[in-house]
Amino acid sequence: MTNSRADEARKAIIENAASMGIDQAYISVLVDTFYDRIREHSILGPIFESAMKDNWPPHLAQMKAFWASVALNAGLYSGKPVEAHRKHNDAIESQHFDIWLGLFKQTLEDTAPTPDCVDYFMIRAERIANSLKLSLFGTSGLGPPSYG
Repeated sequence: MTNSRADEARKAIIENAASMGIDQAYISVLVDTFYDRIREHSILGPIFESAMKDNWPPHLAQMKAFWASVALNAGLYSGKPVEAHRKHNDAIESQHFDIWLGLFKQTLEDTAPTPDCVDYFMIRAERIANSLKLSLFGTSGLGPPSYG
């Protein structure tokens, strides 16, 4: 037996996202464009290249599943982001998350099908960044985002 309330809630989330132009196809464009920019970024690029090495295709697939789960309640992601970032804690600094957020926002502004899409993703991205910063750096890493 399915949980009809959960199914209805998931359907409402998907419909709301769709009204902003958010679907699996857009998430794929967002992730691919964003990580192309990450790889070219003078500060973030070397950090990600060191962490990813030749594992970009699996990482991109995982990030598409992650953002589909975040934006569409798709339930496709089962990773452990804190552990994944903690493995690279010697290279990651708190301010890198602000740079990441700024680049993410710019990518959204350049690719989003609607202005509401930018806000929809940024609210979630800011929460995720703050959660990771809190987990990795404690309260010393928190503060208002300074990405612009």
